Amino acid sequence: MSWSFWAERIRSNVRRLEGALMRAGTYASFNDGQNPTIERLEILLKDLLQEEARNVITIDQIQKRVAEHFDVRLADMTSKRRPANIAFPRQIAMYFAREYTKASLCEIGQAFGGRDHGTVIHAHRKVKERVKSDEKIRRSSGTSAGSCSARR
Repeated sequence: MSWSFWAERIRSNVRRLEGALMRAGTYASFNDGQNPTIERLEILLKDLLQEEARNVITIDQIQKRVAEHFDVRLADMTSKRRPANIAFPRQIAMYFAREYTKASLCEIGQAFGGRDHGTVIHAHRKVKERVKSDEKIRRSSGTSAGSCSARR
């Protein structure tokens, strides 16, 4: 069994992970201590893995939730416009995309109107700094993150 299998596939909570490990352990105990292969694990955990796959957060979901939260148009997330009332929510969405998805910097930039990977890095740093220094932004960004995971 590969630890990366567990880490990549079961991400929602520790109880799910524990349940999956118990299934694998039960399989091993019924098969003379022989660990299941990755293929066998996929069969044993099919229901759990399918549910985990449905709970993956996408960049589109992040863009929609952030746009709703900050009351900007979804099109503004990908537009070239740069007024502060649009740019900062876009930066927050890029920050969440980097934190909560497996997308590369280039993929995130492309999802935000073809922006460069450097823009994504800048947005991530900027939001991280502002979250540390501004309580209002910390609460606001926490609310946006919560709505993304709550409404998958």
